[in-house]
Amino acid sequence: MPSNASDEPILPRLPEALVENIEAGQDSELKAALLENVALREQIANQTHLLQLMTHQFATPLTSLSGSLVMLEEAALSAEQSKEFLEFVHQDVSRLRELLQDIQSLQNLETGKLETQPQPFCIASLVEEVMQGFAIHMPVYEFEPAIPYVNGDRWQTAQVLVNLISNAIKYSPDGNPIEIGAARVPPDWIEVWVRDYGLGIPEADQPHVFERFYRVKHRDRQHIHGTGLGLSLCKHLIENQGGMLDFESKHGEGSRFFFRLPVWDEVVCDT
Repeated sequence: MPSNASDEPILPRLPEALVENIEAGQDSELKAALLENVALREQIANQTHLLQLMTHQFATPLTSLSGSLVMLEEAALSAEQSKEFLEFVHQDVSRLRELLQDIQSLQNLETGKLETQPQPFCIASLVEEVMQGFAIHMPVYEFEPAIPYVNGDRWQTAQVLVNLISNAIKYSPDGNPIEIGAARVPPDWIEVWVRDYGLGIPEADQPHVFERFYRVKHRDRQHIHGTGLGLSLCKHLIENQGGMLDFESKHGEGSRFFFRLPVWDEVVCDT
């Protein structure tokens, strides 16, 4: 099983004498050089830690994929068995593709390649558009009347909604309904939420939900797959627009994920 991202990267310690020089500030040039050195060492440690996490994440689907391909080489397999192993191959390839896409998106955000293009848009219309991709699931809508337009990046917000709605459906294995709503929050915010009544998140795991590659390890979701990057990406996308994202959850009773974006004007959505 992949290790969770809660393990902090180990940063090599500087010699105590150098630390004392930094604190004393006796040599400004030395102090600046040493602080730069600390920052570089920390960056290297974080990148090494990220690489280790990525290696773990790729290992599971690659091992499964390799095993399926070996079995497909067996001449004694029936047509039904071959079809079953081909399904496993498609699932593993899909998981690898999803993982690569999430990693690329996070990298683009952190390096500034994914620029925010704010514009006014109606959140209710965007939700309706996103839900067309979830035709087999009908949510309960809880939109406050006369919601003003929000000011944000429409495409980035759509990606967040897709992820939150997908999670709500995925972690409601008994087909419990999900709710999507929006309301104005003083002074000038629109809050959008996705609520489910599914598995919920154990209290001990809640502080780590937005960490990269973190996935809850509990027997009630051991067969549910994911990259562990989706919520981290959502948080980056919303904060990239000047908003915030958070959640409330109780294990066994479901979760409510919500984000806020600024009001654009008093122009009200037509829906």
